[in-house]
Parts: sequence; C-alpha cells; structure tokens
Amino acid sequence: MMTRRHLTGRSLVLLLLVAINSVHLVAQSQSAAQSNTQPPVLSPSANQPLLRFEVASIRPHRNAGDEPSDRRMLPGGRFIATATTVRTLIRVAFGADDDRIFGAPGWIDDETFDIDATTVNRAEITTPQQFQQVILSLLEDRFGFKFHRGQKEGPVYWLEVDKSGKLGPAIKPGSPNSQPNISTNSDGQKTVMAASGMSMADIASALSRQAGRLTEDHTNLEGNFDLLLEWSPAESPDATNPPLFTAIKEQLGLKLQPAKGAIETVVIDRITHPSAN
Repeated sequence: MMTRRHLTGRSLVLLLLVAINSVHLVAQSQSAAQSNTQPPVLSPSANQPLLRFEVASIRPHRNAGDEPSDRRMLPGGRFIATATTVRTLIRVAFGADDDRIFGAPGWIDDETFDIDATTVNRAEITTPQQFQQVILSLLEDRFGFKFHRGQKEGPVYWLEVDKSGKLGPAIKPGSPNSQPNISTNSDGQKTVMAASGMSMADIASALSRQAGRLTEDHTNLEGNFDLLLEWSPAESPDATNPPLFTAIKEQLGLKLQPAKGAIETVVIDRITHPSAN
C-alpha cells in the first residue's frame, strides 16, 4: 500500500517488485518516498516475450476521501489497481520520476482509476521488465499513449573501486549457482541491501535508487557478486550504522564519485482519457 502521490525512485522499484511478489519475484520494500532525481531503473525490454493485457476494465475511481493507492500483480496474469493515476502508470512503465517525464497534461495527476486486467492466455508475469511491458501496453492500448525518448545532461555518480584490487568484507564473488536476486528493506533506523548473483552494473543501478542519482558502473569488475550492505538512512547521533556513502566504502570497498552524465527522459507526445470498456 502506498499514498497516491509522491512516488519516487525508491518507491517505484517497490511498486515494480512488490506488485509481482505473489509470483515469487524479488521484493524491494521501502516505507517512504525518497529521492527526486532517480534514473529510469528498468526499461521495457525487447528481449522479453511480448505480453499484453487481453481484457482490461478501467473505471474512474469513486473518491471516498484520502484513500491509499494500491497496485498488485496476481497469479494467472491478473493486474489489480485502485485509486491509481495515469502518471503513476507512466512512472511504473519506465521506472522514471517526474523530473524525467515531460509533456504531461494536468489530468493525469488529478484523476484516479480502478483497473482490473488479465494478460493474454493468462500468461504469468515473471520479471519486473515484463510487468513494465504490460503496463506500457495498457497505456498504449487504452490511453492512446505515444512517446519518444530524449536525453538531458545532469549529475550522476560513478561507482568505482575505492582502493585498486581490494574489495570490502561485505562483498564477494557470486557462486556459480547463485540466482540473481536483490532486495532492499528499511525499518527507518537501518536499511539493508542484500544481493546475490548480481553484476556491478546491477549493483550500480540498485545504488542509484538509494543515492538519489543515476549511478554508472566504472569499477571494471567482471562477473557477478554477492553482498550485504547495511547503513543508516538518516544522519543521527543515535545511529548505529554509518551513512550510505561511508557504508559503501567500509563494507564494499567501493565509492560513489560525483560526475556529469546523460540521463534518459520520456517525452509524452499524446495521451487521452481511457477508451470505453
């Protein structure tokens, strides 16, 4: 469950992963909206099997107060959403925050919808990329959504090895049989990122969501890795864990170096109210 507004990069990934938790995917759990400068975390991939919704009921939400918005993917290819804005669907489809979405009309923030949709042949959604793909297809099929991608220059981080050839105690090469998996959980006092079988590019992407800025892999480290990273999400004299940047150095032997880079944007060319059911 999450509030209707203020979904940012960290909660976008929560949305993508928790929505398909019922089909045994990695769930990333964060309790609060965070950074406002996140990169697209996941993009609909041409390498994934083409999935679409065969049946989709979309109705204006009957507002009965400040109701929470909810989206989830259920077994049998069923997607349920309540009190959901079209902007949220666009954020989900591209893993992008508002500062990367341009050309949006005002109604996509103000009007909410209830959605009940099922994939063709009840095909299961088994990856976050597939979830993005079906949400994008829903936007295209029912909201007349058309877009193009752009780029802007902005601040990024480079993920680098802090001391050449030496990694920290909380990261090690992944075992050959490791299943790719990454999760981030926070109780407000401590945040824990656990990963197995993930490349440095994957780890950099995950750190983007925590550092609040696109993070590019510049470690030159090949292969997959397992890690367990713990930090305090807020600076406090009572904190028992270091802040994120210090934890990355001490526990992983890596560092985040500020830099400039190209950031992908989504430009909306057309979007309309949903077609009739």
